[in-house]
Amino acid sequence: MRSRTKRLLLFGISVLTLMLYLRAPARAECVATPGSIFFVTDRQPLDDNQLFSGEWGTDANHNAIITAGVISAPVNKANESRCSSQQALITAIKSQFDPKRPRQILVYVHGYYTSFVTAVETAMELQKGLRFPGPVIVYSWPSRKTSVLAYKTDEANAKWSMPHFTTFLDNINKAFPGMPVSLAGYSLGSRFVTEGIAFYRREGCNNCFARAILFAPDVSSGDLRSALTSSKLCSGKPLSNPAASAPVLLYVSNDDRALRQSQRVHKNQRAGQAGSDLILCDGVDTVDVSYLDSGGNSGHGYVTDPRVLSDAAAALAGVPPTSPTRGLKQVSRSGGIYYELRPSP
Repeated sequence: MRSRTKRLLLFGISVLTLMLYLRAPARAECVATPGSIFFVTDRQPLDDNQLFSGEWGTDANHNAIITAGVISAPVNKANESRCSSQQALITAIKSQFDPKRPRQILVYVHGYYTSFVTAVETAMELQKGLRFPGPVIVYSWPSRKTSVLAYKTDEANAKWSMPHFTTFLDNINKAFPGMPVSLAGYSLGSRFVTEGIAFYRREGCNNCFARAILFAPDVSSGDLRSALTSSKLCSGKPLSNPAASAPVLLYVSNDDRALRQSQRVHKNQRAGQAGSDLILCDGVDTVDVSYLDSGGNSGHGYVTDPRVLSDAAAALAGVPPTSPTRGLKQVSRSGGIYYELRPSP
């Protein structure tokens, strides 16, 4: 009798333990699912649905806090999973490679006056619109969404974040030696792409840099041209009949009022402006989107315009800008050739 009672007691304890285990919240394991994207950020972590603030992420010793993870739509706390380590992030990225395709990733960097949530939502639109055949990672620096007047603060924050970005690229390089990485930058985020291209040149890994897309880049034309020239991506005039798209795709507009303001601040033309100082060289396909009725009141927000994304997707796939499928108009000027993306008739 005593033995039977003991067995019943042990059984009851086992059942109770199992029930408690099943009721316990699942531990986030940084596991990617279809449609989710990765993030790396040096923003200050939060515990609400903002997820991260626009301030520097630092510890008590003023060292940068780098947070990485996986997130899916809708972008909120419930759909975010932070990785416990660098290796956990790498393992999660590995799980998203298509075994039937060569390994490759796309890194997107957002612009000025952008919250973390908005940055991720834009990256998700890019993932869908570009149809990129590999994992997409959004790198989010501490941009403030408190005031459009915080431009200088955002510039300073981007400068503070830049070393963390290159360290991130270096970590990817070491985890996946020789794997091609494509970069996409919007507005002020294009400065990170410019530095990324320079980073790969310094590393001497010719295969590591795949392609770059610059949407409305808020970087001086001179700085971008110098970076491209140093990386042997701007050594001559564009070809009139290229066999494939160039490594760098540059979208510009003459209707970008945000970049006009930046030009007044910096006293030089921005690379995203369709003015007299267009970047025209053999490693760059420059596409003027001035004729599109997009970009909002500022003419600056065309990064998620379906026509722009469709063209960028074709360029990522190697389709030359002269292909009828891209529907671009070739324009010649004394400095070389560029293209216009016009509305469909």
